[in-house]
Amino acid sequence: MNALKYQKDNAKTKELRAHLSIELGRRAHVYGLSLPAGSSCPFAVDCLTHTNRYTGKITDGKQQEFRCFAASMEAMSPQLRALVWHNFDILRKAKTRGQLLEILDANFPKDADAIRPGLDGDFFNQNYFDAWMDLARLHPTVRFYAYTKSASYWINHLDAEGIPDNFELNYSKGGRLDVLAASRGLKTAEVVNHPEDAAALGLEIDHDESHAINPGGNFALLLHGTQPKDTKAAKAIKRMNAEKIEYAYSK
Repeated sequence: MNALKYQKDNAKTKELRAHLSIELGRRAHVYGLSLPAGSSCPFAVDCLTHTNRYTGKITDGKQQEFRCFAASMEAMSPQLRALVWHNFDILRKAKTRGQLLEILDANFPKDADAIRPGLDGDFFNQNYFDAWMDLARLHPTVRFYAYTKSASYWINHLDAEGIPDNFELNYSKGGRLDVLAASRGLKTAEVVNHPEDAAALGLEIDHDESHAINPGGNFALLLHGTQPKDTKAAKAIKRMNAEKIEYAYSK
């Protein structure tokens, strides 16, 4: 069996690593696991974007409000496309929750302080979600966190077994299950086009993943990434650039 490829020091986790290093008093080790954006996101709407695994061509969703940052990165990097599809191909062959857990744990980084599944992509079925919860239980000293639009998988596991104490979940607003997530009061992350929008919603903006990995209330994320020309999202990026607002992940 080919091993999964966990990523270290991705741009999305760089600020979190710095935050945790201060907390731990030593260099923290933060990893993530990526799957192809769009293709592994069964409930995405507002950010739905697919990147062709071979050509890198982007296809935007019909109801898209903004282009997925991860998909844009995949479009620019053949190496990243190869990595995410390598992982997805391995995981999709597994038929059971137990098999998925075995695959996830086989190449688990032993020095990990924190793990983020879904650097790109999402929990693509119930067994995959459940296997990540099992993985967190196997590694109780490691902190796990994720953004997800798969509210139904979260709720199913919550009701049946509870979420492990070392796994912080954040519902990513803008999907087909927004109403379900709201009805159960799931902790929510919402992408906004400007800091003023976050203020109007009464939400703090998470700049370093500290809101995402720690228990707390709902929060906002600033729109980032390359956006389709002449869209509302593109205009929002242009405005933040003009106002010199920092919103992007570092390269």
